[in-house]
Amino acid sequence: MDAAEKTGKKGARAARGMLLAEQEYERPILRYLDEQGGRAPSREVVEAVGAALADRLTARDTQQLKSGGIRWEKRAAFVRLRLVERGELARNSPRGTWEITDKGRERLRSHDI
Repeated sequence: MDAAEKTGKKGARAARGMLLAEQEYERPILRYLDEQGGRAPSREVVEAVGAALADRLTARDTQQLKSGGIRWEKRAAFVRLRLVERGELARNSPRGTWEITDKGRERLRSHDI
């Protein structure tokens, strides 16, 4: 049991291994965007990722953070940033829209995730 669990603090940093690994979010994000023709509103992508990962999210993943958000939803947004940094999602998409790039499609098709 980590310190947050002992004290009952909500939103505290989760101990290593208590959360679904961030790389597990990548395939569902890329797959959903590809299935939607390349782009979709961020809220739709996050909902689809949640549905795809529902049976694998841990109790800690589903906790509400002090900021008010749900931990796994925030992690999905961080994963999006990592995919943008790698060129697999478009950097210049309209606000509130996530868009897969050719590089992202190539990675999805190569099963390298």
